[in-house]
Amino acid sequence: MSERTVVFSAGPNSETSEKVAARLRAQGIEIVDEQPNMLLVSGARPAISKALGDSGGWKLTAETKVAPPRHPHESP
Repeated sequence: MSERTVVFSAGPNSETSEKVAARLRAQGIEIVDEQPNMLLVSGARPAISKALGDSGGWKLTAETKVAPPRHPHESP
């Protein structure tokens, strides 16, 4: 399974997410989920960074997962 990376807009003058998504797809990067100003992508981080190229104002960070809250009546 490929690692997943969050690509996000880090400034008000950033290139649009549509353009960034198109650039990543053109380089064979799988987009798992799209949100305004944020993309969850699958692939090797160096390949994602290279595909991102000079997309102004966009940064990368590792995906983090948080367990859902326990229901109050569940035992630990």
